Amino acid sequence: MKQYVYRIFLMLGLALWLVSCTGTETPIDDLGNIPEESIPSGTGNMFSLAMRIPLPNDYMGTKTYEGVDRGSISEILIDGVRMVLYEGGVVKYCLDLDIQVQPDNNDFKVTGSDLYNWTTDGNRIFIQTIARTFERSNYDMLIVINPNDSIKAKTEKGEHVTALDVAFNTTIGMFRSRTVIGEEGTYEEPAYFLMMNSQKLVELIPGNFYATKEKAENNPAFINLERVAAKVTCDYAGTANTKSTAVAPYGRFVMLLDYNNQSEAPWGDEGYDIPEDCIKCPVQGCTGTFNRKTKQCSAKPYLHTYDGLGLVSDRVRYMVATDLTWEIDVVNKKSYWLRHLTYKAGGTVIEEQGDIDREYFYAEDPNFSGFSGTDAKKQNFSYVLDGIELNPGTNSTAKKLYPQLSDYKYYNYWSWKKGDTQPVYIPENTMVQNEQKKDVVTRVIFKAVLKREQFGEKSTEVNPELPLKPIEGFFVFKGGNTDIENYKYNNYNKDNTTFFILRPEDVEIYASASTTEHIHIYLREGILEAIRQFKEDHPDFNFSNWRNEKPAESANLSFYKNGEMYYEVPIEHFSVAEAQGIGKYGRFGVVRNNWYKLNIEKMISIGSPVLPESKPEFIETATRSAVPEVKSNSNILIRNQSIIF
Repeated sequence: MKQYVYRIFLMLGLALWLVSCTGTETPIDDLGNIPEESIPSGTGNMFSLAMRIPLPNDYMGTKTYEGVDRGSISEILIDGVRMVLYEGGVVKYCLDLDIQVQPDNNDFKVTGSDLYNWTTDGNRIFIQTIARTFERSNYDMLIVINPNDSIKAKTEKGEHVTALDVAFNTTIGMFRSRTVIGEEGTYEEPAYFLMMNSQKLVELIPGNFYATKEKAENNPAFINLERVAAKVTCDYAGTANTKSTAVAPYGRFVMLLDYNNQSEAPWGDEGYDIPEDCIKCPVQGCTGTFNRKTKQCSAKPYLHTYDGLGLVSDRVRYMVATDLTWEIDVVNKKSYWLRHLTYKAGGTVIEEQGDIDREYFYAEDPNFSGFSGTDAKKQNFSYVLDGIELNPGTNSTAKKLYPQLSDYKYYNYWSWKKGDTQPVYIPENTMVQNEQKKDVVTRVIFKAVLKREQFGEKSTEVNPELPLKPIEGFFVFKGGNTDIENYKYNNYNKDNTTFFILRPEDVEIYASASTTEHIHIYLREGILEAIRQFKEDHPDFNFSNWRNEKPAESANLSFYKNGEMYYEVPIEHFSVAEAQGIGKYGRFGVVRNNWYKLNIEKMISIGSPVLPESKPEFIETATRSAVPEVKSNSNILIRNQSIIF
């Protein structure tokens, strides 16, 4: 799932989108058990229902209700409730209740002829129905909020409960939309989310039915509900001085994307100017000088192009990774109506009805196992097929990011001045431990564009309106001399191995060479073999016409186009600690009604030139971890994970 020539530092915070308690109002112990004396003891046929509906995370943890913001309101809107009572596995009662939750300026209101009352504790909304008359019996209850046509058909009177186990098409029916009038105009946003029981069907016993309407409404049966969709958001939390630097002694181009954090560079340079010794001949041991226009050495008749991404007159001074966009990839096409309970974190204990340790819950979806590496995965998952899909526009669903910093100095590098803040809602997607692989795990793909300031101009900090130059194309060579002490201006990937950034003009010359005699000693080790392999992988690539070529990737040599690069992040569910190890059960996946928050903090190396391929390969193992460092601070509401790639 990752190209490991780069590092990207993210904070992945996974916030549970609801606090789910057990399905009863009666007192419960820490294990979710109901004391015998609290079991309902009604003697009639009147029944009232109290629904617990989670407020979005924007409002969790508050002690008093003070309203919710616009986005939160969309996630709790209701325009219909279906109550389904099964007797002996068959629907005996199917009632469509008149209950609505609708926006009311910056607040919301609850109305409807079936509404008895409602309240909120800041974490949940409690909505109670008026008492109705039923035949006194044992039932299994299903509640569906904002039901679509598909679930309505599955829950009509006479339908069997097994209809709920048939997977449904997730491309329709998980939510609708509402029209919102905002500061920047009118737009559509997801709303009226499909919600259902948070665990299994809720058992009703004859004691839940009371002799009078008043008694029934004073003793309602409680049920917890959850959204069928999961929620994903991404933010860009760069620092105020976010920039990159290019250092090019001896005519080589070296990039550090750590945005003004020179302390992390192996060479520890303080400034950004190209050292004066760049005018020396780039061939080791040569005492001549180098003419940057003719590419010739005064001492030897060598033709050199070791000149970074441009001549000294337009050499890069600062670089910034800008125009960040993101898109969800590997999205599940199928889901169960109700969440299927399975093993909790650790993989040894199965979740049971009434369990309240929600931060350890996982789920089992229709393609839980047996799909990685098979053709059947194409019918079960949708994929991002082209990097063009990451370009924001009319035909793209890619989301734009933008630095949310009041003192950020490099706004002029960006093509847009405001990012997209709306979440993306996706279906549940889970898998067994041995299928936590790139082709079936939901991931977020980020695209960034490198832009550069002209060399020789004043600092961007002093003059923020400096002209920018596009980066047309360059090669990345993984190899070369690994003597860090003597060749300390190399780039380094996460494994501390070296790579070089080279101009296409350089590589064109190297591609026609039969020996390394006239190739700089920094590059001699492995360069010809890397070029040979690149030619084999991309036989039609024209080195002399590289501006018209597509980005290309090989084992040790890759071509980048227009400064565009990609990063990928598999969505984690359990931290390493919660999963009890790297690559263990539940490390990755998407579970309904969870909020997955990805916050990019640093980009300290170059990404992939092409869209990272979703292969049937493990994301992380004990020997190759996608997330070698995880810092987790967990409670029932929020889990924050700091991940370094």
